[in-house]
Amino acid sequence: MKNGYLSTVVIINTITFLLAVSYEMVFTVLPFFLVNTIGVSMIIIGLLEGGYDLISNSVKIFAGYWSDFLSKRKILATGILFSIVSRAYFIFGKKWNDILLAVSLEAASEGIQVPVSDTILSSEKKKNLGRTYGINRAVESIGYFVGIFTAFAYTVYYLKDIPYQTYFYLSIIPLLLALGMVFLIKKPAKKEKIYPVPIVSLEFFFPKYLILFFVLSFANFGYSFYILKIYGDILSESKTIGVYLFFTILIAVASYLSGKFYDRAGEKRFLQIAIFLFFLSHLLMINMPVVGFLIFALADAFLEIGIWATVGKKVKFRKGFVFGTYHFTVGFSSLIAGVIAGYLWDSFGAEAPFIMGCIASVVAFIIIRKYF
Repeated sequence: MKNGYLSTVVIINTITFLLAVSYEMVFTVLPFFLVNTIGVSMIIIGLLEGGYDLISNSVKIFAGYWSDFLSKRKILATGILFSIVSRAYFIFGKKWNDILLAVSLEAASEGIQVPVSDTILSSEKKKNLGRTYGINRAVESIGYFVGIFTAFAYTVYYLKDIPYQTYFYLSIIPLLLALGMVFLIKKPAKKEKIYPVPIVSLEFFFPKYLILFFVLSFANFGYSFYILKIYGDILSESKTIGVYLFFTILIAVASYLSGKFYDRAGEKRFLQIAIFLFFLSHLLMINMPVVGFLIFALADAFLEIGIWATVGKKVKFRKGFVFGTYHFTVGFSSLIAGVIAGYLWDSFGAEAPFIMGCIASVVAFIIIRKYF
């Protein structure tokens, strides 16, 4: 059993790593490609960011639900194939609506893959879920680091000679490796017991947590806004990506440490710290965006562990469906937050979205103090 656990978790973590590498190879440079090459507005940036989250998290409901009944290997493979198809649109797209289709396919890919991986992890390791998810998120962050470093090297050495869309070809390689890894996952020895609980029960979804994470999405409205705020100050793609690279190192370390801290501190104290970090990071983003973005790495790591360790610990049955519902809630609010953030940026300036983030953090803190 122990060896089976290790092999399954290692495979899932390896797949997570490879998908993260491919994702960041494309999405790290995507804001610059959209603004400098295609020439889109910040509202379109917000639509793409929020639309990605909405599509991804909508798909997670169905992927999570069916993962409770169907082969998880086949579902994971399908998700990776969606990502491979998306690369064709990134490579050959000429207008922003082509990129919208590419982003939508990538979002669907994530929506298929994430709840299945989360369900496998929560089923394989019943104890110390904070540590289990912390390690997975840390591995994911290392993958992000490798992808961002690749993008950084591209912008420093090859941007003038190699177009963005030619560079996007490289991102297919990690996807093919991840697809091969899926077939190494062992089939479970026995099916997990399905409890006959009606899915219409509100208590089934722990509604106060849904409300809290919905509100917090307005303080977490897409990395493109943070990256472009820094870019507006230092006016260099390579330097901005360098900051993002350091951000990824911080989030990898913070993911691992916050997972261990969650198991010791308890959910309420842990979530209060996460909310405080969100408030502080958005306050600093207004005038000190580099410092604010690095603190945002800590906040984002804490929130990731806070959501999925809490849900994984509380939910005893139909975990895939409940994970998917939480993902959808976060995604729906992220779409609203992204469009509002883009409107605020275009209408009132680059600082306005981060003021919204401060307000959302205060509201979330009040909710947790009063109802948790």
